[in-house]
Amino acid sequence: MIDSAGAAQLPESASQEVELIRQATSGDANAFAGLYDAYVDEVYRFILHRVGNKQTAEDLTSQVFLKAWDNLGRYTMRGLPFGAWLFRIARNTVIDHYRTYKDALPLEAEAMTKPDPKANVAKEVERRLEREWLQKVLQHLTEDQREVLTLKFINGLKTGEVAKIMGKRQGAIRALQMRALQALADLLGGDYE
Repeated sequence: MIDSAGAAQLPESASQEVELIRQATSGDANAFAGLYDAYVDEVYRFILHRVGNKQTAEDLTSQVFLKAWDNLGRYTMRGLPFGAWLFRIARNTVIDHYRTYKDALPLEAEAMTKPDPKANVAKEVERRLEREWLQKVLQHLTEDQREVLTLKFINGLKTGEVAKIMGKRQGAIRALQMRALQALADLLGGDYE
């Protein structure tokens, strides 16, 4: 919704989101700003976990919302929530990114910055090592398995939403999730049940 000053407000309900979508489809940039504010953090987090680089994730997130704005007239609410539509755009944007830059090695901007001398260096090193370890473990999973785990457990989406984003049935998503968790347990030397 748009407040009296003309600023975008986050939708508090599905009906408010539908109204923002309707207004944005009519060319209202403030309404689209409300949708952007509602979803930008989730889309960024999804992309960051896929590309592992903050700068690249920011760039790709911007591309997602530009594509959404450009194609808003094509969006229909029949069975695909707006958030799922955005995640599908994000997924395709990441795939396109990897097709274009498949030979490029990501250079983490964090690795080039000087550590804050006031920060607890040991904790920062431990955090970076854990993140690198997790990235390496996840590379042993299939692309679909990584995507399911990211959408379900990092972005907190429901199985139905994940199914719509990935273009699969809910049963297939549940089976894929189970296989991914079992593969992780095997990699970590545990047993998942």
